[in-house]
Amino acid sequence: MLTSFFGNSKTANYIILSLALPLALIGRFVVQDQQGIFTWQLGLALFGQSIILIFALLLLDFIVRKNKLTQTNTYGLWWFFCGLVTAADLGSIKQSLGLVFALLALRRMMSLFNEQNLEKKIFDAGFWTFLVAAFYPWFLCLLLPLYLAIVNINQGTWRYYAAPLMAGIALWLMHSAIIVVIPEFGSSLEGGLTTISEGLRPLSWSWPKALWLQLSYGAVVVLLAISMVVLPLRQREGVSIRQGHLQWIWRVLILALAIAGFSPDEKIEVFLWLALPLSAVLYANLLELRQHSLLREFLAFVPLVLPLALLLLK
Repeated sequence: MLTSFFGNSKTANYIILSLALPLALIGRFVVQDQQGIFTWQLGLALFGQSIILIFALLLLDFIVRKNKLTQTNTYGLWWFFCGLVTAADLGSIKQSLGLVFALLALRRMMSLFNEQNLEKKIFDAGFWTFLVAAFYPWFLCLLLPLYLAIVNINQGTWRYYAAPLMAGIALWLMHSAIIVVIPEFGSSLEGGLTTISEGLRPLSWSWPKALWLQLSYGAVVVLLAISMVVLPLRQREGVSIRQGHLQWIWRVLILALAIAGFSPDEKIEVFLWLALPLSAVLYANLLELRQHSLLREFLAFVPLVLPLALLLLK
C-alpha cells in the first residue's frame, strides 16, 4: 500500500505531503497542549512554519534528484516528512529557517562530486555553514566534511581551501554593515557567542532525555549500520558518484551523532538539520533493494513510529 504510493514521484505525492504537513502540526498542538489557547499569533506562526517546512521538503527532493542519490521515488520524503512532524518545535520560525539553510549547505557540499563551478559551490557551502553557525555554533563542525570533500577533488588548488574562510569573512562584513544601519540587529548574535563560551566548558557525553528523541536517534544508528553493511554488497556501482555520496553521508552522520552526544541543549536541531535528511537518503536506498513485498511494506510503515512515539511515549 505505502510502497506502491511512495514508490513513484507523481505530483499527487508532493501535494498530499504538503497538505498533510500543516494538518499534522495542528494535530500535534491539539493532542500535546489540550489546555493551550490557539491564538491568531500562533496560527500565523504555524502557517509560516508550514510554508518553510514544505519548502524544505521540496528542497530535499531537489537535492536527491539533482545528485541522483536515489531512484525515482519518494521513500526518502516519507521518512523526512514523519521526522519533520515529530521533531519540529511548533511555531518556531528560527528552527525551520535553520533547517532550510542547513539543507542549502548540504546541497552545495554534495554537488562538489560533479566538479563543475567548484569555487562558487565551495564558497556557497561555506556561506550557508557560517550563517547557521552564527546562531548555532556547533554547525561549524560541518566544515570538516566540507574540507574532506575538497580533499577528494582531483585538481584542487589553494583557492578551494580558502573559499569557505572567505565566505565567513564576507558574512561577517555583511553583519557588521547591517549593525551600523540597525544596531538592534547585533543582539541576534549574542546568543551564539554565549553558546560558544558555554561550549568551552569540559565536554560530557549524554543521550537525549526525551524517549521519542532517543528512538529517533536509535533509528538513525540502525539505518547507518545496516546501510554500511548492505548497500556496498547489494549495489554494483563501484566508484560511481552515488557511492561517493553514500560514503560522505556515512561520515557526516557519524559526525552528527557525535555532535548530538556532546551538545547539551540542541539535540533536536542536530537531528532535524543533519541526521534526518541524510538518514532519509539511506532509508530510500535500503527500501529500493530487492526484497520480499511484506518486508518492504513493513519498512514503509516504520517512519510512523517517530510521531507515534512522540504522542504515546511522552
